[in-house]
Amino acid sequence: MGSIRTHIRQPESSDEQWHALIGALAAAYERGWQPADLVHVASRALDATAVRCAAVTVLHEADLSGAWSRAPQGWLDQLRTIADVHPERNDPAEIGAAECASLTFLWRRLPRWHVLCPPPSAWPTRRAEDPHASATAADPKVLNKIRGLLAKAESTEYTEEAETLTAKAQELMTRYAIGAALLEAATPGSRVVVHSKRIHLDNPYVKQKVLLLTSIGDANQVQTAFTAQLGIATVVGSPVDLEQVEMLFTSLLVQATRAMRTEGEKGSRSTPFRKAFLFGFAVRIGQRLTEAGKAATAQAVVESEVEYRDLLPILANRAEAVQAEVARLFGPMREMTCSAVDAGGWHAGRSAADAATLASDGSAIAG
Repeated sequence: MGSIRTHIRQPESSDEQWHALIGALAAAYERGWQPADLVHVASRALDATAVRCAAVTVLHEADLSGAWSRAPQGWLDQLRTIADVHPERNDPAEIGAAECASLTFLWRRLPRWHVLCPPPSAWPTRRAEDPHASATAADPKVLNKIRGLLAKAESTEYTEEAETLTAKAQELMTRYAIGAALLEAATPGSRVVVHSKRIHLDNPYVKQKVLLLTSIGDANQVQTAFTAQLGIATVVGSPVDLEQVEMLFTSLLVQATRAMRTEGEKGSRSTPFRKAFLFGFAVRIGQRLTEAGKAATAQAVVESEVEYRDLLPILANRAEAVQAEVARLFGPMREMTCSAVDAGGWHAGRSAADAATLASDGSAIAG
């Protein structure tokens, strides 16, 4: 399903170099790295030509290893995204000796990392359907509604409309997540399912971007661990929460960048201003998403006809499961520090996040 086939020819690099590159890729997978990770680290360390070669190599290896019919769903999603970003489908034979050597050297040096899903050596001959997948996956209809709200928020030129649409998306996310938690708790023999996913952050302003991701995650029962030297954040939470947080982060990053550029057109274009802007935006949007989530939680309790005191243990149980997985993967962690130096940027960023009422009925929320 979704397989992308490449025509195999002798690469410009030697047979020995080509086999060494495929070997470095396969070995990195066994050490916990995934397809999108390897293309991302190539983008941070090498030039655009090498990055295209990295994408071609990843897709070609997927053909050789039968990944399209064997890999977990998350792995397939990464392969499809890589193919979408690099639609030229370059022939592996066009990979030059220099790019081949650079990628081999880079991937061989990658250390062992947290294993978030089974590596290729543990895959079955043919992927079996996960009997629990339908129970833990988000409802496509709900996701489409959320995507629709966020797409409108990204397309509008009016800040207030964007904020209101984003708030509605958050409320829908919260109500759906609570409904999923109640259903899971009511199912005999069920257990809390926690997954992990890596989010790749590009320069510039990576530290401020991960703060935005963390703020969104905190409002949605998702924890974030950041590996600064790689520009990779790992988010941990329920499958539903992870998918929703990633959608919201992608949209809010677009909105924040647009608002920052609008301020730049007024004359504020310095790097300190932009960093402070994104910092202020992230802090305030996190507060407002939390407020919207609390309002949606109260509404969900009314709609589900459960007592709030009965919901609290369910949410606490999910939070404990997420925290336990974070501790298992990363052990003790320290909090990332981030400060805003440019006062104008800080206040402008907060204003961009605070420009509109977030309640879905248009009433003000006390903050």
